[in-house]
Amino acid sequence: RLGAVTVPVDVDAATYNLDPEAVAAAVTPRTKVIMPVHMAGLMADMDALAKISADTGVPLLQDAAHAHGARWQGKRVGELDSIATFSFQNGKLMTAGEGGAVVFPDGETEKYETAFLRHSCGRPRDDRRYFHKIAGSNMRLNEFSASVLRAQLARLDEQIAVRDERWTLLSRLLGAIDGVVPQGGD
Repeated sequence: RLGAVTVPVDVDAATYNLDPEAVAAAVTPRTKVIMPVHMAGLMADMDALAKISADTGVPLLQDAAHAHGARWQGKRVGELDSIATFSFQNGKLMTAGEGGAVVFPDGETEKYETAFLRHSCGRPRDDRRYFHKIAGSNMRLNEFSASVLRAQLARLDEQIAVRDERWTLLSRLLGAIDGVVPQGGD
């Protein structure tokens, strides 16, 4: 919808996440955002990407659709100093069939309010006269789906612990197959 052109860059072979050196080489004056897509519960090198962002002035926008509950340097995805988006489509770690969420760093009130307008048909939260300030959509998560997601939050940490425990065995077994290289990283 924005008319943006995606510029793919190479990934780190061990984690399948963005290679910071490839990102740095791809940034131009026309670059509007750096979007790390955290893969299979492993986060991209957010320290290196944050430095590139700071050095170039190009903001980070994290796609955390495959990293619910993931951590970087002790902080969960969504607690870092950039916007993070989540998907709850049926193939994700937490699912409600469809839907998503956007989280903002503390102090990003203006961006939060703009996002609210976009998902609320362009109407501010206090509007009672259908005054549309900007173009928006009506693609909101319904209450039932939200309650399904909320229940999953209570068991997310336990599920992550089980996945981590089982990954040790699974990665060893996968690594024994000729030509298969399991995803690695911290």
